[in-house]
Amino acid sequence: MPRWAFIHPFQLRLRRGIESYLWNISAGMGKTGVDVDILTWQGPLEVPAWVQEKRVRVYSAPEVRYYQALCAVPYHLPRLVGKHYDHIFIHFAGYGEGLILRLMRALKSIPFSIVLHFPPSLVPHRYKEFERWGCQAHAAHLIAVSQHVAAQVEKWAGRSCEVIGHGVDTERFAPNPELRRTTRAQLDVRPDAPLLLTVAALEERKGIQCVINALPRILEKHPETRYVVVGEGGYRSTLEEIVERRKLQRNVFLLGSMPDVRPYLCAADVFILPSWGEASPVALFEAAAHALPLVTSHHPPFDELLALDRGVMIEPTNIDHVSLTITHLLDEPGERVRLGEAARRWVQDHCTWRKAALEYRALIG
Repeated sequence: MPRWAFIHPFQLRLRRGIESYLWNISAGMGKTGVDVDILTWQGPLEVPAWVQEKRVRVYSAPEVRYYQALCAVPYHLPRLVGKHYDHIFIHFAGYGEGLILRLMRALKSIPFSIVLHFPPSLVPHRYKEFERWGCQAHAAHLIAVSQHVAAQVEKWAGRSCEVIGHGVDTERFAPNPELRRTTRAQLDVRPDAPLLLTVAALEERKGIQCVINALPRILEKHPETRYVVVGEGGYRSTLEEIVERRKLQRNVFLLGSMPDVRPYLCAADVFILPSWGEASPVALFEAAAHALPLVTSHHPPFDELLALDRGVMIEPTNIDHVSLTITHLLDEPGERVRLGEAARRWVQDHCTWRKAALEYRALIG
């Protein structure tokens, strides 16, 4: 059976889309017969209970106060050289990965691929790190999570880039009326009050501020509306200032990062992700699996992910458009149900982690 290694430093430290992806794709690969080792750094988080797949193992480099990226190299390198790995995957090059792969080329030849979760236009410094170590030239494959990312990567690298999209576990992520009731009770939200949800890092490019600014107009028609945001980040203080300035403290909940987003997806009526600079947000697939109507920006990659039968694309900086779109969805529960059911069928038919894992196996061999 194949044995693959992922080098990703933040797997036990952060709860972002890229970490969620790696837990899920590793479990999916394990179910298709691939042994997966995740090489990471020590951190406060634990391996999720649902990843207790016997073929998935996690090895963490000891935590040090300074020079963590450099100190991880002598910890990971002997394992990579000594174990029989058929393939190695990296997401970054600036956290010791580039140095490790350069040393490995001198010690032992193991093919590696780069999985790209961000377009070059968003984080050019990450691509400069790949260039510094020559990763794009020596990689067996460049793999992007959307066509939008792949198109930019091909221009940057001067070579082809494969696309393997995200998936979702539609058994774990599914509507649950009882969880909906209990979560709303915990949030002190009435059973019939409209609840809008965003799951995203607190960054300006996520467009959360656009929804908050549109909320006063939404409240004119639906005064009991609540807006729940699950995620953390450096933009929190700005969002808090907007909430306070618009006197929306009883309507907007910035809950921070959560180990399990399913209760909030169950509680929600509409999922909103009006962001720009995305690659392929995992949260969108999870919301679709919960049969939520999807509201996104018109920026890529949403044009390739969001058909009109499962959601609506908006111009996030046009407050009138944002408020009118959301108000219309709150006015029309039948349309919300229609869009949500179509979204769930989409992920059930086309977006599973098993499908993604099999695409990796077909590519790598």
